[in-house]
Amino acid sequence: MRLIFITILLNCYFLSAQNIELSNDTISKIKLVNKIDSTSINASTNVKIDTIVNLDENVSTFKLKSKNDIFKQDSLIAEAKKKKIFRYRKIEMDTVLVRNYKIFDHKGVETFIDSSLTIEKEYKFNYLRKDYFEILPLPNVGQGFNKMGYDFTREKISPQLGAIGRNSGYIETEDVQYYEVPTPFSELFFKTTYNQGQLIDALISVNTSPNLNLTFAHKGLRSLGNYVNSKTNATNLRFTTQYKNHNERYKLNAHIVSQKLTSEENGGIDSLSVYFFEKAIEDLDYDGYLDRSRLVTNLNAKSSVQGKRYYVNQSYKILPSYIDTTNYNLKIGHKIIYETKNHLFSQNKTNDYLGQSLIFDSNGVEVSSQIQDVHKLRSIEQNFSLAYDTGIFGVIDFTLKLNHWDYFKINNQEEEISFEEIQGLKINQQTLVSGWKKSIFGYNLNFEIQKTLKNDFGSSLVNLNLDKKLGDYISLFSGLSYRTESPNFNFFLFRSSYSDYNWYKNDWLMQKTSSFHTKISHSKWGELFFQLQELDDYLFFQDITSNENINKMFNIIPSQSQSKIRYFKTRFVQNLNFWKFGLINTIQYQDVNFKKSESSFSSLNVPKWITRSTLVLESFVFKNALFLQSGITFQYFSKYYADQYHPVLGEFVSQNHTQIGDFPRIDLFLNAKIQNTRLFLKYEHINSDRTGYNYYSSPFVPYRDGSIRFGLVWNMFQ
Repeated sequence: MRLIFITILLNCYFLSAQNIELSNDTISKIKLVNKIDSTSINASTNVKIDTIVNLDENVSTFKLKSKNDIFKQDSLIAEAKKKKIFRYRKIEMDTVLVRNYKIFDHKGVETFIDSSLTIEKEYKFNYLRKDYFEILPLPNVGQGFNKMGYDFTREKISPQLGAIGRNSGYIETEDVQYYEVPTPFSELFFKTTYNQGQLIDALISVNTSPNLNLTFAHKGLRSLGNYVNSKTNATNLRFTTQYKNHNERYKLNAHIVSQKLTSEENGGIDSLSVYFFEKAIEDLDYDGYLDRSRLVTNLNAKSSVQGKRYYVNQSYKILPSYIDTTNYNLKIGHKIIYETKNHLFSQNKTNDYLGQSLIFDSNGVEVSSQIQDVHKLRSIEQNFSLAYDTGIFGVIDFTLKLNHWDYFKINNQEEEISFEEIQGLKINQQTLVSGWKKSIFGYNLNFEIQKTLKNDFGSSLVNLNLDKKLGDYISLFSGLSYRTESPNFNFFLFRSSYSDYNWYKNDWLMQKTSSFHTKISHSKWGELFFQLQELDDYLFFQDITSNENINKMFNIIPSQSQSKIRYFKTRFVQNLNFWKFGLINTIQYQDVNFKKSESSFSSLNVPKWITRSTLVLESFVFKNALFLQSGITFQYFSKYYADQYHPVLGEFVSQNHTQIGDFPRIDLFLNAKIQNTRLFLKYEHINSDRTGYNYYSSPFVPYRDGSIRFGLVWNMFQ
């Protein structure tokens, strides 16, 4: 409640600071422009509204210009008028369209705030605010996600800290958004969790002038969970700013993010509890274990990932064009990212599930049963870029990337083990990057190549993308890529108070990935996607637990596949509409082949089939004052050897002993939209007590039971 109060108070303050005042003549002209249908002004048109002020007459006017008219005008005349004309910042509320509230990603791609209620919004109303189609959430909110599909071309190419399984909910550089709003904007996201907690994400954004934006956001999570030792806590605090000067030659994006993700670790339920979970009702006719807190777990520990990041990206346009001196062909840029990131695993008392402890005295007697493993990464990245628009030959850009990593471990005695000391060299890397963009016969080509100058922690990338709109209904997107990458630091060095998790290896081969993908979209008939990926020297963590100790112990080692892996994936998405009904189908087929048979172990595992179907009814009621959306979603995936989560490393581990899947999941939902507020109500996994208790998110980690959850997204345009 205090967060909501502070958000509303800040909105009121920024609204009063705008001092919106216009003359009668100005208002009449603004209302005339406002009659233009907002739907006709979109990203595909060459029309924009420029609001300007004549200082001599003190009257604001709107001029509707095309981009061609702007480029054809004499640049010298525009330069002479620069002192008399500037963009007006006092805007009448009735003239502002939703698409004027803009959002930019880290690459500068522009979208706008969308307060509509669609089936895609229903799919994304969750902790990550992303579609969960290819991932499987663990029992508690923010506890982690198991993968059912992969796209290795989207993974980071430079080495990371590790603890990938604990990183769900961690806001990366690519996840940060920058805003440009004509009036103060705020958003409140709220959703219930499981027992004694809630999930909330509040944001407020304001432009103090048309050129400077300030955005504050905070995301908080607390959920006790239904199982023992599964409580989660998370906090993500973000501050972003965006600035550009009056002629948009200089641009600046910056953000500061501080975040901490904490979760209790229980290692899943033990062997006897697995039997009670699956068979207590069927065999014993006893429903007492529906209280999941009565099931015994393998572990009582805690892990967390915390980090801070400081990001500044700025660019400046120089070298005016000879054709039009208001346009600039050359742009220089500089980006710097400094990030600190820590992974902590702690345990008050050891047990045999994770192996033997190393905390002994000189006589071999255990002196402490408390475990505290801390791994830290300090990284700094600088990019110096140059982009030149050659005109007929397209845009060519060059970037020099400088990386420095400092990775070390702190043990129980607070002694630092530096990675540099062990390897005997500084972890510095330089990367050359070049790109080319060009439109040829309506085909948009985007080519990128990059290569590190050193082999240690090295990488390389060759990427070619092509897209084209074929007529009014069909669009095509296709791409080829080849990349080599080094593993995360958990593969190179890991130190733990458990004896089985200590290694230092510097002879890993770089993982090589070749990929081809094509997506064909039709506005009426749906979208068809193909992807073929080949992996050489695939890096993974392997479960080496003996068969008699499965779910009693958990032993793993870092490994590299000796087989070439061919991974094929195809997905079809279709949205059919009839009257007020809609049927949205998503079907995905996957196949993994190993070209060599040197090892019988399958390192990459995915289900053959993943399906999701939603039947939805949408309608306006109460004289169009309320928009209702109700429906049912059916989800299914076939059995496969799902990865198992390892709490010490914070990684998912490949295993070949236990399959999960082959159970349906049915959700009922009722959503509503009132003005700019969206309300969500869902009965999740309504069939949990009817189709058998054999549902898991990971081996020995049950999927979520049936539950009713609700929440809202409230957009406020002041």
